[in-house]
Amino acid sequence: MKIKWIFFIANSVSVIIMFTFLFVSYVYMVLPNQMIIWLSIITIISSLLSSFVHYLLTKPIERSIHLLVKQSLQVEKGKFNHTLPVEGPAEIKELTNRFNHMNKRLNEAFTQIKKTEASRRELVANISHDLRTPMSSIKAFVSAIQDGVVEDDATFQRYLRTICLETERLDQLIQQLFQLSLLDSGGIQLTFEPILVDELLLAVLEHEQIHIEQKGIEIDVNLPNQIPIIHVDRLYFQKVLFNVLDNAIRFSEAGGTICLTVVSLPNQKIQISIKDEGEGICIEELPHIFKRTYRIEKSRNQKFGGAGLGLAIAKTIVERHNGVITVESEVGKGSEFLIVLPMNRGEVNEKSEFEDFIST
Repeated sequence: MKIKWIFFIANSVSVIIMFTFLFVSYVYMVLPNQMIIWLSIITIISSLLSSFVHYLLTKPIERSIHLLVKQSLQVEKGKFNHTLPVEGPAEIKELTNRFNHMNKRLNEAFTQIKKTEASRRELVANISHDLRTPMSSIKAFVSAIQDGVVEDDATFQRYLRTICLETERLDQLIQQLFQLSLLDSGGIQLTFEPILVDELLLAVLEHEQIHIEQKGIEIDVNLPNQIPIIHVDRLYFQKVLFNVLDNAIRFSEAGGTICLTVVSLPNQKIQISIKDEGEGICIEELPHIFKRTYRIEKSRNQKFGGAGLGLAIAKTIVERHNGVITVESEVGKGSEFLIVLPMNRGEVNEKSEFEDFIST
């Protein structure tokens, strides 16, 4: 039953009660006949006025409810981009406001779901390509060896090295996917401990020392006089530094320079900067480079290698440390990655372990 009929019936019941009272008064002669006549006329006029007022009052309520029903049908169809006018009594206004808010939240949620699904498809496509490329190389070289195409030992060793490199590339990609999966699912529990910043940088540089020497890259390290202590998960924060430094090495020209700078900031924060002299990144690409599905110029990825997941992993880990990672870059002048973390100032060392590392 529609709401206008409910109000009409309620109004009619009140009129019937009035006429019943008048009829009883007439039968039992409680009131004079003339008074009964006047009261009847007044009751009829009042009922007509009441019906008209009920109509005026129920019309906006009925309209609001009709709009709510209409919009709910649109929501059922997956359309969330309409806003209802807020009108009618206070209760209807509150209901409309809550419906509009719900509609807005649903619209944002479904938009995010669509973006996530699109990103997932793009990620699957990119990963499929990155898996297929080394697999094809491995298959081709193994087939050449099996078919006896390779006759001299030098070519045979070169084929084995290529197979080994492609296998390492596959392993790195699988490890990155596994790390992303764990980070997304919350399956990683970070263990924070106080660590000197130079210890972290030294461990990462030692890990990358072979690649640094192969490209003849000079490492310029700038540390404050007092080495600060930060509270991080040693293993995962080293992954952050490794991913960013590895990215800088890959995109640096042979004989270039990479600067590592640590600066203490106000409010108990620390900034770690890794700056290279590579090709740089155009301004249009900068907002997207930390997205796991984004690839800066596919030709560059094919040239320098990598699936583009390292920076996404770094961003996720830094955010789990309540930190921020950003990038500044200019085409032809290189890129600078900045990591800002909260820090608890503790004991400091006056001497850095880098003195021994750099001097060797």
